Amino acid sequence: MRPALPLFPLLSLLLAAGPAAAAQDPSPKAGDLQGVIRDKAASRIALALPPTVVGPGAQPAEAAEIGKVLHDDLAFSGWFALLDPAGEGRIPPDRLQDPAAWREAGAAQLVLAKLSVEKERGLFNVKVLETGKGTVLLDRTWGGKLPSDLRRLAHIAADEIVLQLTGRPGIAQTRIAFVSGQNRVKEVYLMDYDGARVRRLTSTGTINLSPAWSPDARQLTFLSFKGRKPSIYLLDENGKIITLAPKGGELNAAPDYAPDGRTIAFSSDRDRNSEIYTFDVTTGREARLTNHPAIDTAPVWSPTGTEIAFTSDRAGSPQIYVMSSTGSNVRRLSNEGRYNESAAWSPDGGRIVYVSRIDGSFQLVLHELATGKETILTSGRGNKENPRWAPDGRHIVFASNRDGNYAIWVIRDDGTDLKKLTTGEPAFTPDWSPIRR
Repeated sequence: MRPALPLFPLLSLLLAAGPAAAAQDPSPKAGDLQGVIRDKAASRIALALPPTVVGPGAQPAEAAEIGKVLHDDLAFSGWFALLDPAGEGRIPPDRLQDPAAWREAGAAQLVLAKLSVEKERGLFNVKVLETGKGTVLLDRTWGGKLPSDLRRLAHIAADEIVLQLTGRPGIAQTRIAFVSGQNRVKEVYLMDYDGARVRRLTSTGTINLSPAWSPDARQLTFLSFKGRKPSIYLLDENGKIITLAPKGGELNAAPDYAPDGRTIAFSSDRDRNSEIYTFDVTTGREARLTNHPAIDTAPVWSPTGTEIAFTSDRAGSPQIYVMSSTGSNVRRLSNEGRYNESAAWSPDGGRIVYVSRIDGSFQLVLHELATGKETILTSGRGNKENPRWAPDGRHIVFASNRDGNYAIWVIRDDGTDLKKLTTGEPAFTPDWSPIRR
């Protein structure tokens, strides 16, 4: 008799042990800075960000705080190597706003920030200058309440700088949903992308797992035991919980939104075996996609909505498979290792990250669809589970117990810049929000 396959990684979480607190990690230091930095993490733009200028009406502490958040956002993005804000020890204090001085120190671009207050409204002005000729690439001012909007203003500015200098959208305004709790109570939480401002979204008093964002970043679908049986629910932006009520089954789990924003893929054992289904949120119509005696679970959509990756033990052990969104053309993706699960599709559609058991622990593996090349992104003690991509396609969030307790971590897609986002009580099943339009 074939041994039962765990419902990845649901059963391991049901009995695991409150809200996780944000952990702040120091930003990495830049190496030799000569305009464009090349290291194992690829090319980075040498960027200067001197201390935020304290304008009329502003408080020095608030200027320092908004400057730090902006600095951390730009460092986290992975696009920049930030120089010492004090000028690398070579720039006099009275020349910290001078592009030519920063050019001599090795910076390609200079970011000048100023916080001021006008009519009780905080104003955050940011300029980006090319250090060679002093050409102004960006000059914008954003307003808000102080001190409550300090982080928001810094995030907005960071994303605009990333967009201006790289042509790619930034992720500083995105959020991460996850679950945290003790014993048989796990609630859904939300935090800023960098682990700050953790807040609870649900108060069901039971087990909730696997929050998944809608494409417009306004809703979350998740698994909950709040009803008679574990099923799938929807949490809207007003905090209202809506029962999606897929029909039947002892376990409806692992929901994932399609790019169309109306279809959810999930797994269900309603036919005495775990299969993949879809559910139309608008019409309530369901469709069964798989029909196999093996356990099929953990479906995730491709960015185009034309394919779904999932986990199945139809080859005798858990492996990653891909099929069309109608359930046809099923083919095996993972070929190395005897236990592979929890696939996640990159935003550009070219890569899938998944979990593989290597030397007794679960690690993240990156699979390139065009070439089949696979790269092991993580190593060391503890399990790494439930990976999900950031919308920039350059960062991956996951849960890990590498420090003993499960927490939420992020890593670059090349295996560098590992950071822990939560501390405190255990945290699981993260999902990174899309960029809200």
